[in-house]
Amino acid sequence: MSANRNGSRTRSRRGEISTPIITILVTVAALAVTGIAVSWMLSTGAAAANQGALMIVGSPVVQENTLYLTVRNIGNANASISSCLLGTYNATSTDVIQAGQSKVLSITFSGASFVTGTILKGSLNTDQGILPFSAFVQ
Repeated sequence: MSANRNGSRTRSRRGEISTPIITILVTVAALAVTGIAVSWMLSTGAAAANQGALMIVGSPVVQENTLYLTVRNIGNANASISSCLLGTYNATSTDVIQAGQSKVLSITFSGASFVTGTILKGSLNTDQGILPFSAFVQ
């Protein structure tokens, strides 16, 4: 600071950043952050939109040791079924359900013995997640 003629002190403007420069820097930083956020949202949205979405159509039934069920892919990507768990039994599967299509699956559980008239909880393990269901044993 320096003294002027009246003996009061005035602030030196040397080394200070002007208000317009600060405004420009804040605006540029805000635009950069917004651009990064928009880019992330677009990439995440595109990845989420390209997925299979499976649903069970009708009521799954078990006859002897075979499970019969209809699965529909309401997504826009193919879905692969890798295995099926029914009660305490497990079976592998290599079925692929095309996007927008339905498929009747018959999955055999070798060595399984199911009690007629019961309802079993099960799940299909797919590359799109786990799809739970209940099946009636006939």
